[in-house]
Formats: sequence, C-alpha cells, structure tokens
Amino acid sequence: MVLRTLLLVLVLAPSCVHGPRVTRLSRATNVAVAYVVDRDDRREVGDVPEEVAGEIARTLRPRNLRARRVEFASYAQTFESGRTTQHRLGQLATLAPDARLLLLVETKVAFYSQLSGRYRWNVYAKVTMASREALGEAVSAQIDAATFLLFAHEREPRALTAAATEIAERVGRLADDFLGGLAAPRAGAVADVEPYDAIYFVMVDRFANGDPANDGAVDRADPAAFHGGDLQGILSHLDELQELGVRTIWLSPVFATRAEPFMGHGAFHGYWVMDLDAIDPRFGSVELLARLSDELHRRGMRLLLDVVLNHVAFDAPLVTERPQWFHHEGPITDFEDRAQLVDHEVHGLPDLAQERPEVYEYLLARSVAWIDRVRPDGFRLDAVKHVPVEFWSRYNEAVRSHAGPGFVLLGEELDGDPQLLARTMAEGGFSALFDFPLHFAMVDVFCRDMPPGRLAATLSADRAYEAGARLVTLLDNHDLPRIVTACGNDVERVRQALTFLLTARGTPSITYGTEVGLEGQAEPANRGDMRFEDHALAAHIRKLLALRGEHPALRGRSARMLEVGDGLFAYLRAGGGEIALIAVNRGTEPGAVSLPAELGGVVHDAFDGEALPNPVPVAPGSTRVALISSGTLPAPSHEPVEVEFRVRGTPLGTGDALYVVGGGAELGNWNPERGFGPLEASGDELVARRPLPAGLVLEYKLVVRAQSGAATWETGSNRYVLLGQAPQRVDCTWRS
Repeated sequence: MVLRTLLLVLVLAPSCVHGPRVTRLSRATNVAVAYVVDRDDRREVGDVPEEVAGEIARTLRPRNLRARRVEFASYAQTFESGRTTQHRLGQLATLAPDARLLLLVETKVAFYSQLSGRYRWNVYAKVTMASREALGEAVSAQIDAATFLLFAHEREPRALTAAATEIAERVGRLADDFLGGLAAPRAGAVADVEPYDAIYFVMVDRFANGDPANDGAVDRADPAAFHGGDLQGILSHLDELQELGVRTIWLSPVFATRAEPFMGHGAFHGYWVMDLDAIDPRFGSVELLARLSDELHRRGMRLLLDVVLNHVAFDAPLVTERPQWFHHEGPITDFEDRAQLVDHEVHGLPDLAQERPEVYEYLLARSVAWIDRVRPDGFRLDAVKHVPVEFWSRYNEAVRSHAGPGFVLLGEELDGDPQLLARTMAEGGFSALFDFPLHFAMVDVFCRDMPPGRLAATLSADRAYEAGARLVTLLDNHDLPRIVTACGNDVERVRQALTFLLTARGTPSITYGTEVGLEGQAEPANRGDMRFEDHALAAHIRKLLALRGEHPALRGRSARMLEVGDGLFAYLRAGGGEIALIAVNRGTEPGAVSLPAELGGVVHDAFDGEALPNPVPVAPGSTRVALISSGTLPAPSHEPVEVEFRVRGTPLGTGDALYVVGGGAELGNWNPERGFGPLEASGDELVARRPLPAGLVLEYKLVVRAQSGAATWETGSNRYVLLGQAPQRVDCTWRS
C-alpha cells in the first residue's frame, strides 16, 4: 500500500511528447532492470545486446521511469539455477534494494527456417513489472516476434537486436497498464491499436449467406434490399480472411435493425438500430456471435463490434416510449455549425440526447452487456462528430474501466483536418481514430494525379496528434467510393495505393471486397455483394501484409522525410534495427532517391529481394518499397530554422497584401485571415522570414488579401517544400 499511495500522488496527465499516449509520473522514478537470454539447449543463460536495453530505456523515459540496468554477472548464476519468473523477480529485488519498481525481461531465440535467401529466427520475450512492496501483484506480458536475417553468421544477438523495438514497445504498454492499474482510472489511459494488426471491415448482409434459414425477405437483384449475409457466412470464410493476413474483423452493426427501406434507402447496413439489446435474427444469434468471437480468439485474431450511439431507427420503440430522450431540433442544415452537428438529426434519424443522465446510463449499460456476453476486443464507434465529446470522454473511460485497458475504442470522425481529429482523440479518450486526412491524400495522389507532396504534408501533420501511430488508415469504406471506382477502374493505380497504405504508419483497414476489385461510387453501389474468387489484388494484399508482419521497420514509429518534388516523394521508416524506404513516383520520368551515406547496410527490393544501388531507382507510376538490412535513424530535430519566402510577379492593388497560407498552425491552417505574412517589398520581390520547425513538409498557396478582407488565391496545385536542418530560401512566382 505504500507504493500504491505514492503512485496515486505521482500519476499525471498524458505526456506532451509526440508518440503513443503514456502514463507519466510527475517525479523521475528508478526502475531496476534485469535482462536474460535463456538457452534451453545448453541450460545456460546469457545477456541481451546493448541495443535491446537501450530501446527499453528510451521507451521508459517518457513515462519518467529511469532504467537502472543491474549488472548481468551479479545474477547470471542464480538465474541459471532458478528459471521461474517469480524466483528471478525475488532475486532482482534483493540485488536492487533501493529500487521501488522492478522490471524483468526474459528472452529466448530459436532458429526457424531459411526462406528466399533469408534466415528466420523466432524471438520470444516475457516482460514482468512489479513493485518491491507487492511482488505477488506483478504483471506480465509476452511477445512472439519473427525476425529475418540476411546472413547465416548473424545469430541470436542479431535476432534480438532486430526485435528490440517490438520488445520495447511491449514494455511501454505493460508499464502503462501497471501504473494505470495502481492509479485511479482516467480518460487518458488508452490502448494502442497494433500497427501490424490489419483490420478487415465486413458488411454482414453483403458478405456471405451461411444459413439461408434465417434470410427473411431477400432480393439479391434489389441493391436496397437484404441479400442474406449472416454471421455463419463469416465463420465459414475465416480461413480465407486469415490467409489474407488480416488480424482483426470489424463487423457492421448486428443488432436488431429496421427491415424496410426509408425514403428510397435500404436498411440492410444495420445502422438503423431498433433494439440495442438484441441480435437481428437475419444475422444470427447471441450464441453465434459469441462463437465467432471465440473462434477468432482461437486463431489469434480480434473482433470489433460496430456500436451506434448517436441515433436510432426512424420507427424504433424508444422514439415513442421515451420521447424526452431525443433532441427535436430537426435535420442538420449547416454542416459547418458544430452545435447543429451534435443536437440536430443526421438524415432525419431520431437524435439521442446523450447529455441526459438516463440516456447515458442506457447506452453504457447496453454496451458493457455486449462485452460480457460475447467478449469482443473493441468497439468501432459510429458518428463521433455528432455526439458531444464530453459524452465520449465519460463513456470511453467507463467502458475501458469495465473491459480493461486493452479494449479498443475506435472512433469515426469523417473529417480531413488533423488538428480537429487530434482534439477529438485527446479530449474523447479514444484508442484510435480513422485517418481521413491520409485517406483523402491517397485518393488525390493515386487516383487524381495530384502531386505526391500531398502524402508528405499529411504525414508531416502528425505533429498535431499526441500519438500519430494511433490512427487507422483506409482507402475506402462503406460511406465512400470504392477505391477501384475512385481510381477509374485502373487496377494498377489501386495496387500502388495499397502498397502505400500497407507500408505506412498507423493500422491499415481494408473494406471487404477490395481484394477482388468490388466497385461502386455511392450507396448502395459501394456496398455490393462479396465475391469469393482469385484476383491479383488479393495476392498483392497478402504479400504486403506478410511483409508488414516480417519487417519491424514497416511497423516502427520513427520516420524521416527524404525527398519531396513535383512527381516524387520518398521517406524512411525504422524499427528493430532495420530501415525501410518508401518512394512514390507519380511522374512520367524515372526517378532516383539518394540514401544518406550514414545508413550503411545492404539495400534490396522488399518484393523480390533484388539488390539495389544507391541512388535507388523508382520507375514512373510506381511505389517502391526497399529494405536496408541494418541501421537506425538519427532522432529528428525539429528545432526552428529560418525560412525565407521570396515571391515575384504578385499583382497587388492599393491596400493589398500577400500571405503564405497552408496546412498547420504556422501557415494559418488554410485560413487566409491567419496566414503567414504580410510579405514586404524588397526590390521587385516580396519577402518574409520566419523560424519554422526543421524536417516539416509545408503544403501551401499564395493568397492576396484586399483591404476589404477578400482573398484571392493563386491558381494551380498546392505547393510543397521540405524544410531542412539549415536556413532555407523558398522562391515562388505568382500563378495567375
């Protein structure tokens, strides 16, 4: 109880650093750490490479935990003779009498196979954290990571080094759970959605009909009618989904839903809930949903249920039974009005008044009941922008308190503004939000031939978030045009977009049927029936998800922008002692990306293993993924550097002024009234200087503001510039 009392005083609000939201102590606290490699074949133990200890120390630092590594020689013999975790924890407590917190990292490494010229090793780690006063209340977590080495002589130490980032990230999440468990629950204690844990969205009615006996009225020729898909159909196709490489299945709402169309729109999607207490018999039963949950868990997969808390069906019983539970303000007429978004009706659907205590209790009680009944791993939360953020903060904290800190609360706020999403994520206590800013950028670049700087600028805007990695990325969903349709039925463009999606930061989400090229511009065409057939896109997704699982660099959080040009964008990702290059060439000429000399290592194509030169060639219209066998990225510096804008040819009238307007607070977040400027005359140019953070990609345009306040934007595409580490000059000519 002594340490519990201490930590209740020490636990602060989340750290302000960029990265995953953490539980941070107000005072630096020492943690005694012991590392061991168990070698079962020789009944020996060994020490871990310095890189593993270094990664863990860096992970603990944002939590204000100081790792104090206990000398291996002092415990090697006792750890060899006593191999139980509890025995070793007791020994660690004896060796570090002044430490209040203890961390034990036990690892094993085993050779698995040789495949395509690479050597696979399996790395197992068990990490355990405890307080000295309560060793019996220690918490543990395990990780099983596959690492791939290029040479036969690279053995256990190199394999452990390659897995260092994954081990350290698991230690970080364990520390958050441990410290959060000692302190009072708070909205900030959220869980990560794993970056390798690809999500697959299933619209239940459109996927597969596993039990025709529950169909009811079905008309597959009518795009607005029910088509017979059900939970049994999903169960029957889990092998295909697992083979595709997805780890989490997200279901459209399966609760009792309206049966008949309304104003020409079908009800098959499930978002018009009649009764939140029951499963719709067309889809199956509570028992079948629980069976699906159990089967997914048996396969090492996860289940997300879609929960609708903003509204109910047009004729749901609650509307007449509890009219006081609803707002009665009429439909939304101004989608820029935040008040209307919250208390008016979306498409005329009865809008629940979540601010009323009885409504909050009703929605929370039904939610936690489903957690107890079918044991899902999380909720996808619909229509976030239409519900007060105060409700989300309270609701998410209560659900997480009931289900545990690892329960995923994934919110859908369909908006392209990273700063808005960042506020919602922080204030609402979500585990993750869908990354619509990156969605719009990917569609613009791969389908509409906009400059790839759009991608660079969107990734650079991650600085708005407390945790950019807690974003779920997507190319389409059931509310958006199918990516094949958005790309004009050009499958090669879709391949390139998928390559970028599945190698980018965040957790990728795939809508059912993407792997077989389902088409459709708008509802209901974009909600077509699943086809189970061979398709080139399915093979491409399988390959990409396998690469993502094999290579920690494609799951890591470190990134460094390399090149941003009219047709070419390239950046590096790092993790586990490995570096990945992702380069997008949307131009018509071959491109090449020069890798920094300090990286070293062997460069090879991620898909076919071909050795690549430096500079790395990038064919026109392609997305290249290359892997560098070793190396780490230096920590990026975001110290301000002076940037000078110099503009020629601006048509200024009396009282007019020129501004630079673009993404991010520094350039006004696309609001001309808050843009950077005015630029001042210097000879025949207009000039302004400003310190801006190094390493950022700016997306901007030039804007003339009249004395009246009217804004005139220059023509053409947005401009992009990558800021280096030294003072920089940016030359522009006004485009009429």
